[in-house]
Amino acid sequence: MSIRAPSFVYVPAVRLPAFRLSANTIFYVAVGILATAPAWIVKHPPLQDLPFHVATLRLIHDHSNATFGFSDVYQLNLLRTEYLLYYLVGHMLAFVLGVKGASVALMCLYLGGTPLAMRDLLRALGRDERLSLFVVPLVPNVMFCFGLLPFVAGFPMMLLSLAAAARHFEYPTRRSGIVLGVLTVLTFFTHVLPFALFGVGCMALFPWLRPRRWLASGAPLAVGLALVAWWVLGSKAGGTALDGLKNQRPFAPLDGAIAQFLHWTTNIFRDTTDEFWIVALGLVALAALGLSVGDAERSKAVGRGWFVVPVVCVLGYLTFGDMLGDVWMFGQRFAVPALLTAIPLLRMPQGARGWTVAGAALVVAIGSIVNVCQHFVQFEREDIGDFESALDSMQPRKKVAGLIYDKMSSLMGDHYVPYLHFVSYYQVEKGGVVQFAYTGFPHWPVQYAPGKYPPPGTMPRLRWEWTPELVPIGELYPYYDYVLTRGEGFRPPPGTFHVAFRGRKWTVWARD
Repeated sequence: MSIRAPSFVYVPAVRLPAFRLSANTIFYVAVGILATAPAWIVKHPPLQDLPFHVATLRLIHDHSNATFGFSDVYQLNLLRTEYLLYYLVGHMLAFVLGVKGASVALMCLYLGGTPLAMRDLLRALGRDERLSLFVVPLVPNVMFCFGLLPFVAGFPMMLLSLAAAARHFEYPTRRSGIVLGVLTVLTFFTHVLPFALFGVGCMALFPWLRPRRWLASGAPLAVGLALVAWWVLGSKAGGTALDGLKNQRPFAPLDGAIAQFLHWTTNIFRDTTDEFWIVALGLVALAALGLSVGDAERSKAVGRGWFVVPVVCVLGYLTFGDMLGDVWMFGQRFAVPALLTAIPLLRMPQGARGWTVAGAALVVAIGSIVNVCQHFVQFEREDIGDFESALDSMQPRKKVAGLIYDKMSSLMGDHYVPYLHFVSYYQVEKGGVVQFAYTGFPHWPVQYAPGKYPPPGTMPRLRWEWTPELVPIGELYPYYDYVLTRGEGFRPPPGTFHVAFRGRKWTVWARD
């Protein structure tokens, strides 16, 4: 019997496209990772509204989970909120990271994503990408520490979208138009205010002097205009906002607004360490401008109108009032983007002078982030008290009211009240119902089911959470199983609530 040699079929080798990161990209990614440290350095960062957002993400992700008991009280409102993308991304991340891990990841996307998005914008405008280092000390800003997370999450989306717009307006193609259209939608569903600034940026960068490009350049933005029309005409929050714009008055006189500018941008701690690093950043920026005198200008013509964006931010800060519908601190929100959008107007010197400035900017970036992390760690170790023990003393799936008499922190600036919404952490850990919460507000992605409002059966009175001494016992007893208090001031009548836990700074009162 003869044995035949096996035959082989020749298959040509398939080469997959190489994915390579340049040394520059690796460096800026490392800088972005450094910028994320305040999000994960402690379990409870002192961000005022952060507990709200983590609890809302819990409500969305585990709405039908019987462990938390949400479905009997709450219903979702995702398609009527302008925060859709923030919570949708958080919901998807929660399948892998859990709700608390997803919340940390969302903060990291803002803190690390903003300098990376600024780098992309600088490259699209023909500016020096090293200017993005100036962003890092600005990302742990006042609005971030207020916990306005969907708002600040809109900054990297806005910058990425404007980078795409600059490239599309310069050389419009089908591919660049699709990219711009997708980013326009994503920016809208992150937050309306960054989306509005994106619109301003598009008008500033648009090729107005080249009429032949108007149709191709503007076509991808049509979907954004349709979304604005839908929001204004089809949602209560949008209609209220439009009406509110007609009656705006400045939140402060001109001299007062100018004096408060740092108060609404970079003044986050009681001590002067944050001011030290901001002064250092300003000195490096002045050095960059001074040492670049005489250097040839290399920026692209598409960025000539960019100055309009920070100008509009400054005018918005000086013109608008405290409220726009249910949106708190409306005019004040323009101060931070005014600083961020001014960065592309800086110049980076050439040669060794430029590397010296970039090195100094990197030192300031590292120093400022380390300073923020040191304060956050001190807050966690020394300021919070035995909050975890207070949570442990309460049974799951209960109704809990938070009365915060001692609101302030010894570390954060006097305009922050980081403990104001700590009761929401009960909902994150154990489900149930908590008050105060934004649930029921028109712009919020979670609403109460019909007939499920806590006492008094409607939205709580304005500033309910700020004035716990005015909350009547009839709103607390017998509806709530627990009352969580920080500081002294709660004196329930006999037969209503008794002390179930008393620790350092926190007390849990259980219903009799």
